[in-house]
Amino acid sequence: MSFEKFLGQFGIKQTVDVVKLGRSFFKCDDKTLIANRPLFAGECIAHERGPAIIPSIDWLQEIGRAARRHVVVDSKGEWLFICGRDVFGKSIKSHNNPKLNDFVVVLNEHKECLGYGVMSAPIETKRVVIKRLFDIGDLLRRERRAKRRVQY
Repeated sequence: MSFEKFLGQFGIKQTVDVVKLGRSFFKCDDKTLIANRPLFAGECIAHERGPAIIPSIDWLQEIGRAARRHVVVDSKGEWLFICGRDVFGKSIKSHNNPKLNDFVVVLNEHKECLGYGVMSAPIETKRVVIKRLFDIGDLLRRERRAKRRVQY
């Protein structure tokens, strides 16, 4: 998937000048470095994980500010979403009328982006409304899964 297509899922039409090196996307000002085939060049803004693109935390905030479709959740919904749960209709405080199967950005009450998901049901229902695809707690959960051997 291209980075423009990824941003287009959220209704973002701006083009971002990115360079793909391996499985990572970089914002790079100096394009002459790319001819030398570096491992890193500039600011890393996203990684590919299988077919999905996972943005960095800083770039996730940029997506949250520019996205056309978003929902704002209360503090309990915020905590559950960061812990890897889906968003229920009763946790949503405000929204800008996303439709079914739309990609939406999940914001907390301070308008900070927590992650994103897909609308799976109308907001008025009390069941799962947004299926979580990525949230800011993902990094912590990945670290916890790795088993560490401590030798004394």
